[in-house]
Amino acid sequence: MRILNSVSPVFNQLHRNLSFRQRVWLLLFIAVISQLLLIAGYFQHIITNALDHQVSTRAVVQAREIASDPQLIEQIEKRNIAGIRQQIKRLQKISDASFIVVGDKNGIRLAHPIASRVGHPMIGGDNDKALKQGLHYYSIRKGSLGFAIRGKSPVFSHDGKIIGIVSVGYLLETVSNWLILYSHPFFFALLFVLTCSSVGAWFFSRHIKSQMYGMEPKEIALSLRVQNSVFSAVYEGIIAVNQEGCILSANQRALKILGIARHADNLQGQHINQFITPPNFFIGLSVNGETDTSERFHQEITCNGETLIASRVQIQKNDSQTGWVISFLPRNDRNLLTTQLEQVQHQTDTLRVLSHEYANKLSTVSGLIQIGAYDQALNAIRKETETHQRLIDFISTTFRSRVVAGLLLGKYSRAKELGITLSFDPYCQLHRVPSQLTEEELAAILGNLLDNAYEATLKNPDSNKHVSLLLTDDNENEMVIEVTDNGIGIPQKISESLFDKGISSKKQPGHGIGLYLVHQYVNRIGGTILIDQAEPAGTIFSLFLPNKGLNNGNL
Repeated sequence: MRILNSVSPVFNQLHRNLSFRQRVWLLLFIAVISQLLLIAGYFQHIITNALDHQVSTRAVVQAREIASDPQLIEQIEKRNIAGIRQQIKRLQKISDASFIVVGDKNGIRLAHPIASRVGHPMIGGDNDKALKQGLHYYSIRKGSLGFAIRGKSPVFSHDGKIIGIVSVGYLLETVSNWLILYSHPFFFALLFVLTCSSVGAWFFSRHIKSQMYGMEPKEIALSLRVQNSVFSAVYEGIIAVNQEGCILSANQRALKILGIARHADNLQGQHINQFITPPNFFIGLSVNGETDTSERFHQEITCNGETLIASRVQIQKNDSQTGWVISFLPRNDRNLLTTQLEQVQHQTDTLRVLSHEYANKLSTVSGLIQIGAYDQALNAIRKETETHQRLIDFISTTFRSRVVAGLLLGKYSRAKELGITLSFDPYCQLHRVPSQLTEEELAAILGNLLDNAYEATLKNPDSNKHVSLLLTDDNENEMVIEVTDNGIGIPQKISESLFDKGISSKKQPGHGIGLYLVHQYVNRIGGTILIDQAEPAGTIFSLFLPNKGLNNGNL
């Protein structure tokens, strides 16, 4: 326990100091070392047992062959020490054994590599099974020459009596040297494998780090937490899919919009067509099923019975496309945000115009009072009040929608500031709006048409600075909007793409949205837009909006 307690701080400090790549390499290196050590230990065990078996078998075989030699038997029976020694010396030269020892039936040496030890008892105490039982065997014992593997065989006389013993031995030191010699190639191979594995682990850790874009795990974890927070925070629905159409990630807002009763985590790895019908836009297909690899922005699609405004962006990896990120909102949400933004802009313009207009008039009234022209000051105030009140009364009684009336009042004031006369056709009336349009959407249509008319009129130096508006729902089946300006007309180069997003005669960025939105609103409810030339100059925009299924609520 103390050792673990002392090692743990060192390991933690090492873990903090090493980069992720170094830790991966170290882990792989330790794993390879451990495996090679196990392999080396197993190999050592196997080769040791094999060598011991081979040496012991060889010792016993040699001992039996020598013990069965008739000449040796005859010399032992005669106890001819010199003859025995001479014969054993000859055999020792042709044998790889460390020693050959011959003893009599009492275990007294008759031949020994060291001549001075002849006549002394054999050492080891392992002769009984040969001398008493007549068995052939081997043993590992320590003799006068050291520890050895010794093969024992009894020597039988011609009448079958045991008259001696032959011991052929291999010193363990010699066997160990053989083991080392046989193991050298194997351990060199292990060293080569270790070197290759170490280099491979280094390159593998480098590859892993490159796949992680050079980031540490804690940095990746932080990025993932930030991504999840961003996904949860955005108002739009977001779904990411790979090239095969399997979901990589999604936020809860996306599932809520599409009506998918699952948690986002449970969708990962599932194919998009299991949850979205049709899935073409999400997997890069066109309506007719052909491959469509282009990015799309603010495109109207229908999925799971919902009409959405969606954008699609490619996921890139090494200049190749590997998937899509799709963001979307319900069309009504987009339209609501757009119209609310336009209403805020209209109200801001109105307040600015009124503020500027009344500042001038207050300055006039103030000047009249200062010079003592009190009657003229009162007349100016009364005239302005009556004129403004008549305008308010006309607009409020003609156009029963407060949203539309407020817009037209602001546009009238804006026209006066620009030096343009905005006139209302005597046939104007608005009692209700089509049920397929909201008051805000109708106001957006009118506002964009009038803004374009003002700008076109100001561009014409010969213009009479007059813009007229006709808005009527007198026909029960159709609402008519007609805006006529005295401008420069529509340039030929943009006439065919006038309602495309971003198309405008103005060179400043950010334009080309107004008529695009008008076209979207009108096209959605099945309306019609006609464009004609006005006389002597200018353009007439005529909108015919179906009035079936009226919104009969009071406006």
